Amino acid sequence: MEVSKYNEYGSWLERVFKLRSLPIAVKFYEKAADVPSEAVFPMRDMGKHMAQCQAFSYTRMKGITIAMTKEDQWCWNPLIGFGCVECVPGQPQFDEVCKYISIPDPEKAAAFFEKFPRLPLNKYEAVVTAPLATCSFEPDVVMIYADAAKINHLIRCVKYATGDYVRSIFDGIDSYIYCTVPSFLENEYRVTFPDPGDRERARARDDEVILTVPGPRMKEFMDSVEANDKGLGYNEKRFAIAVDYKLPDFYARLFRMWGLKDE
Repeated sequence: MEVSKYNEYGSWLERVFKLRSLPIAVKFYEKAADVPSEAVFPMRDMGKHMAQCQAFSYTRMKGITIAMTKEDQWCWNPLIGFGCVECVPGQPQFDEVCKYISIPDPEKAAAFFEKFPRLPLNKYEAVVTAPLATCSFEPDVVMIYADAAKINHLIRCVKYATGDYVRSIFDGIDSYIYCTVPSFLENEYRVTFPDPGDRERARARDDEVILTVPGPRMKEFMDSVEANDKGLGYNEKRFAIAVDYKLPDFYARLFRMWGLKDE
């Protein structure tokens, strides 16, 4: 699919769903030299490190294309999840992480962390995020931050397209791995809640949820979203207002005192 079609999809989603931030196109590059020229490398171009959630924020809130290498990352989580560093059982860094993943039993913590989603070690030198509406590359995954009602509607669109559920794994931390790596590796839709770092350091809102769409499935997804829009599309004003509702007793007594109808 041409990049221009992804751009059209991004503009359509922004307009129809009145999104508060831009849908994000994400691509993993095996060679940093292949990253688009418009991308900003935080260390090279800003002289600062950046957490991956902050890169998402720069893209979705400021419209900036950000390229993150191992040297740009300022959080341990994407270093491991994106395959930038080794962290496996038997290494001190693995044991160190296990102390801080909110599982007090060391054996359970180790078993949990061993299942952590990861890209192959040292396969990708950079991950690039850009607004879907203006990206210059075909994305590996697309991330949509939206309020719960809009994500609920989009989940139903996925069901319409696939005839199946959206299956996800939920954890209270590490959202920028769960919303990228599984969808990239397994070509599956995912729902993720922004983690505390995203909220505290990157301005994710309390009511936001992330839907991830695999890049190769964007046509399938958008065909469904557009088909649903012609029928029961998302509409913030679609709710019933029951007029002439039954008055509470206190209201009714007052109305009768004033000589007004109370039913």
